[in-house]
Amino acid sequence: MTLSRYFAKRFFVSFASVLLAVGLLILLIDFLTNLSRLSGLESPVQNALILGMYRTLTYLSLAMPLIVMLSGLAFSVGVARSSEFVVTRAAGLSALKSLFSVTLCAFVLGLLSIFIFDPLAGRMVDAYDAKLNNLRGADQRAVLINETGYWMRQSTESGHQIIKANSASDNGQTLRGITVYNYNDQGDIIDRTFARTAFLRSGEWVLTQGKTWTDATLKSDPNHASYTFKIIRIPTTITPKQLLAGYPAPETLSPFEMPNQISRVGDSGFSTLKYRSYQMSQYARPVLFAVMVMLGCVFTLQNARMGNLGTSVVASVVCGFGLHFLQNFAATLGRSGEIPLIIATWSPILCAGLVVVALFLHYEDG
Repeated sequence: MTLSRYFAKRFFVSFASVLLAVGLLILLIDFLTNLSRLSGLESPVQNALILGMYRTLTYLSLAMPLIVMLSGLAFSVGVARSSEFVVTRAAGLSALKSLFSVTLCAFVLGLLSIFIFDPLAGRMVDAYDAKLNNLRGADQRAVLINETGYWMRQSTESGHQIIKANSASDNGQTLRGITVYNYNDQGDIIDRTFARTAFLRSGEWVLTQGKTWTDATLKSDPNHASYTFKIIRIPTTITPKQLLAGYPAPETLSPFEMPNQISRVGDSGFSTLKYRSYQMSQYARPVLFAVMVMLGCVFTLQNARMGNLGTSVVASVVCGFGLHFLQNFAATLGRSGEIPLIIATWSPILCAGLVVVALFLHYEDG
């Protein structure tokens, strides 16, 4: 138990060091990028630093498997140099048993990443986009989807137009419970239209079974302020792809929000593959972290004085990056529907895990 706590403490120290080093490097690079991007705007240095801090968490979240692997590598190099692996094996403990506490720590880090770090990084993505748009004075996105419904904004000849729908189906091409608000350049409402359904066609919304109210006529002659219609057409530049982009990205959602989001996107007729792929990758993350830390340790089991430590470090880094690339490639195939999601998510991790265990047993016998 004492040895397990000692190894776990050493691993957490290595993890904190690697996380801090990688975080500072990412912050520096992103700060310089934002500084050139914000050239000519107000307080570029301060705003570039704030934007860099927002995005650093996002990049750290994406790079967390590699950070765990490098932490395991740093830990194993340290104990290899002090011959502590050799001592534990001489005392009768196998390498797998002596590293169980380190693997368990990596598993726990995977759980913390899912429930704490990733949701926080997702909130930072929204904060980054909002602040960058505010600094640039950019318009808000054309489509926003939240609990209240579907909101779309587009320009018109007289001002702008807000379209709200209660629900959607058919890949976003059919909306129900439509309300259309027309505004002039001064921001005053010109008229409002209510319709039962709307169909998205090439360059237009086709509204059916509705009524239009004109605000100016409503004040002067309320009895003639509205008229009903069976079909009315509204020009638009909105596409189904923009409607799908109105949903929050999978990376910005917590595990508790993901099932409801998958249900909402599926009910609208959109593909849920990217959401289900990200959800499954979240489930697999603790196991991935455990495999990554073992991958960082497996090549440095032997005594550092044998002179092969440098080669072992290079082999661990190459294998760790290779697994990360392979998993991302498989996830891409899964999101595109080329292979089943369960195979895309779990096959690289399980294959790497079995190879790592085999290498541990091989080096143990050697």
